[in-house]
Parts: sequence; C-alpha cells; structure tokens
Amino acid sequence: MIYEDQQLPKSNNAVISWFGFDQFVPETAVTSHWVNPKTFFIIRSVLALYSFIVMWVNIGFTASDGDGDSFFAFFTNLTFVGLHAYLITATVHHFRYLRNKNLNSFLDQYAVLNYLYVFLYCTVISFNIVTPVVYWSLLSKGAGDMSPRQSWLNVSVHGVSFFLMIFDVIFNRMKAPLRMIIVVLLTVLVYMCLAFVVYATQDYWVYPFLNWEQGPKAAIWYVAVAAIVIVSYLLQVLIHFLRDLVARKMGKSENSQRVEDVEAMTKIETTNSSVV
Repeated sequence: MIYEDQQLPKSNNAVISWFGFDQFVPETAVTSHWVNPKTFFIIRSVLALYSFIVMWVNIGFTASDGDGDSFFAFFTNLTFVGLHAYLITATVHHFRYLRNKNLNSFLDQYAVLNYLYVFLYCTVISFNIVTPVVYWSLLSKGAGDMSPRQSWLNVSVHGVSFFLMIFDVIFNRMKAPLRMIIVVLLTVLVYMCLAFVVYATQDYWVYPFLNWEQGPKAAIWYVAVAAIVIVSYLLQVLIHFLRDLVARKMGKSENSQRVEDVEAMTKIETTNSSVV
C-alpha cells in the first residue's frame, strides 16, 4: 500500500525536534500495512468502545463504593484513562480521515496537539506493558476475593488493556522514537511525586512497594520499576521495527523506505542547522 505520508512542519524548538515530536507522520496513525483504512477503523472502533465501557463502569462503581476521591491516585487507572483517551482520539481522527479524504484534522490543529498525541501514544504503548507486569508479579496475590463485576474490571485494566494496546500497535504504522524513552521515564517520575503527595495528604501508600519504611528494599523496588519501564519501551521499539520489517519483506510497505529517507534527511538538516 502506498500513502503520501506527509510529515508535520518542522518545529523551530530544538527540544521538540530533538525528541522527534515534529517527525510525526499523521497518515501513519490512521492507516495500516495489513488492512485498508476502513477495516482498520472498524477494528479501532471496537477497541475504543470496549475501553469506553470499562472506564466509565469502573469510575461509576468506584464512586458508588465511596472511593471516587482516590480513583486517580492509582497508576493503573491513570494508565487506562490514557489508553481510552488515545483510542477515542485516534478513532475520531480516523473517522475524519475517512469522511474528508484528507489529514486536515491533524494538519489544521495546533502543533502542540499533535505533539501531545505522540506523547500519549508513547506512554500508552509502554505503560500498558508495565501495568500488567507489575500487577500480576507483585500485587495480584493480595487482591483477595472479588465479585464477578470486580473480576471483570480487574482483568480488563490489568490484562485486556495490553491487548487493546497491542492490537492498535500491530495495525497502525506509527513510530516509537527511541529518545522518547526519556519523556516516558519523566512521566513515571511525575507519578512517583503524586504518590508522595497522596501519602503526605491522606497517609497511605497507593502501592505497598512504594513505602519508604521498607528501607533499602524500597529503593530497590523504585529502581526495578524504572527498569521495567525502560525495558517495556525498548520492547515496543523492537515490536514497531519488526512490524515494519515484516511489512517490507511481504511487500506491504512500498513507501516505508521513502519515509525513512525523509526522516534521515530531516535529521541531517537539523544537524546542519545546529552547526551553522
């Protein structure tokens, strides 16, 4: 399949360019190597619908149980909200792409919104690996007995969320810039600060392994979580690379090399302008 793959206008901000925010190619977000855009839209709509149901049922029952004030304190919930926000945003852009036969929904909006889209994507693809790994390896044993509704929600936010994310990754053509790993780590650091704020104001640790009263053991857990985040993002970089490699080998991505050439030229121009 051949697409135009128009890149965003180059940013004058050196930080934006260094991280690769302005190297986002909008058409890669709404097209696929494997299926036509309409089929991809149907798949994505199903994913978005499921995330919509899970998120609002979860919020509703959490509020009815009297725990609404702590909902956004949990990394799991924030991760699923991010996944839902990404899927809904991607689906809306996808719908407008199919309806208008152009990418104006991306190209005509403020550049910062496209940069936020890239940020959201990079966090979603890594955090939805981190959450299942940390939960099922460290926290699931202490979950206790659950009702059918609680079990469904628990599996949805700690397991199904991974499959919602990975299906989208497999079918889209977006990139996972290596340098964005720094932004992803900084996002986790911000959450760690939130966990301290919650402890200072409400006197409880969101997750037991964050408790500093454990002494050196707590420091090890913090380092371990950071390592899981790094490995998760690097794994996604590899998955994206293999997806595109397989597509090229199968003749499904005739314009991939052209896109890589454009990205290479952009990097050269950025380097040259810095030298000048």
